[in-house]
Amino acid sequence: MGKAISLLIICFIFSACKKDGPLNPYDNPNLDPPIINDTNYFSDPTTFAALHNNIFIPTCSNSGCHDGTFEPDFRTIESSYNTLVYQPVIKNDAANSYEFRVNPGDSEKSVLYKRLIEDIDGISGIMPLSAEYNSEHYWYDHKEEYIQNIKDWIDYGAKDIFGNTPLQANKVPEMRGAIAFITGQPTPLPREPPRGTIFIPSTATSIDLWFSVLDDLLSPSQLIYNKIKFCTNLSSFENQTEFDLEIIMLPLIETGFYLSTTDEFYHKYTLDMSSYSSGDVVFIKIYVQDDVNEITEIPSNGSEYQIIKHFTFTVQ
Repeated sequence: MGKAISLLIICFIFSACKKDGPLNPYDNPNLDPPIINDTNYFSDPTTFAALHNNIFIPTCSNSGCHDGTFEPDFRTIESSYNTLVYQPVIKNDAANSYEFRVNPGDSEKSVLYKRLIEDIDGISGIMPLSAEYNSEHYWYDHKEEYIQNIKDWIDYGAKDIFGNTPLQANKVPEMRGAIAFITGQPTPLPREPPRGTIFIPSTATSIDLWFSVLDDLLSPSQLIYNKIKFCTNLSSFENQTEFDLEIIMLPLIETGFYLSTTDEFYHKYTLDMSSYSSGDVVFIKIYVQDDVNEITEIPSNGSEYQIIKHFTFTVQ
């Protein structure tokens, strides 16, 4: 009897201590998702999220196009942004007018926008070259609107999906060209057309090699670690001797790798030709460094074949 009374008292105590409402706070109906979801996540068509949803995914990331086969890579919103903003162009016009695929704040200097409205090199065509039909976001039904949306996004600063304005990274020094003279002579030595190996007469006792390098923040004369190497085997540079490049404060003005422009050549090296003979093909690499990045090798083994060929000479 006593035990029964004790159990009743205990039950009464727990019953009295019980709080009103659900024991599990997540049972609160106020936490349930709305029955009707009327949120429009792409209400501003000039945001990057909307551009990716409305244009890049349905129009550009199709099989064989920008599907990761080549850049820009429009498969995800992250890969799209990262391969567009402040990314160097691959195809340019004859005057090399464009530095970036997207230059924030300047659609006229952004090759993404310009390729939507003109054939910049007379070869590649206007993008997109074709567009698969999409009932909601078909390019040819919204072409003018979509182009304007891309232009506005760029001109408003090319912000990311979180509204952040991108910061341009400090770029490594860039190759602009190499040129050679017989020491003491004013006329550049000829090349294999149009930008190939330099032809050196076997009678030359020394040559003056000049190099043009461009940095985004520093004058070429302010670059450090200015070195040069020579090798007859492209794969054997690691063990070759480094020599100091001379910095000339009054640069030589000549045509470099990009034949449509002239460039400033600040870096010079005079090479004794006594160790080379007719038939030798010699590869050249220079090494420079800005105030932020590691030493830059020009050209690197990953450079385009034409650039590597531009940095060679052949003894005739």
